[in-house]
Order: sequence, then C-alpha cells, then structure tokens
Amino acid sequence: MLTFFLNQRRRSGEGGFTLIELVVVLAILGILLALAVPRYLGARKRAYKTEVDNILQELKTLSWAYYHEHSRFPVNLGEITLQMPAGAVWDTPALSAGGGVSAFITWTASGLTGGAAVEPLDLCSVTLSADGDSDQGCTF
Repeated sequence: MLTFFLNQRRRSGEGGFTLIELVVVLAILGILLALAVPRYLGARKRAYKTEVDNILQELKTLSWAYYHEHSRFPVNLGEITLQMPAGAVWDTPALSAGGGVSAFITWTASGLTGGAAVEPLDLCSVTLSADGDSDQGCTF
C-alpha cells in the first residue's frame, strides 16, 4: 500500500495540472465571486443609507431644538449649525419644504457625484412637524 502512494508522487511530480482541473478551479472561483460581489455592493449601499440617516437625524434634532427656542422652524441651514462628516458621499441637506412659521419642515439630501454607490438622483429626506411627528425615507 505504501509503495502505491510513493509511486503516485513520482508520477505527479513530472507533470502539472490538467486543463480540466484548471477549468474546474476557475468555475468554482467564478461561482464564489458571483455570490460575493452582490452582497458586498449591497452592504456598501446600506452603509451609505445609514450615513445619510444619521445626518438627517442630527438635522431633525437641531430643527426641533430651534423650534422650541424660537417657536418657528429654521428657514435655511445657516440658522442651525450642522457639521457634515468628513468624506460624506451626500451633499449638504437643503430645505425642500416648509420652514419658518409653517407647521412642518422637510430637509432633503442628495448623493454626490464621485463614483460612490450613491448618485445625485438618490434622495433621502426627513419631515418634522410642529407636533413632534417625523417621517424619514429614501428613494433608492
């Protein structure tokens, strides 16, 4: 039995991999990549959505504090101090509806151009009403 294995080593030492073995390995690698790449891209998209959710949550908190102090919502971003995180893939949110003495305010952020998983057409917004209710959502 031992001589069988020793003979196998000598025979396999002379040659390389066969074409069939290489094709099988490449097929397995292709299947693994086909499974892994969509999961990776989906995780990136969810991370960018979480980033904008955090930015809009901060903006909602600042707007609510401003409302309690002045009895009206801010009419522009200059009235409250929002610090955008470094390296964000989102444009600075802008007032898209309401504000001032309106009963609500809506802030909207769009994606930046630059090769990230989000695009300028990807929009996320938060609406805050004077009674404290809020609604937040994204279009991607």
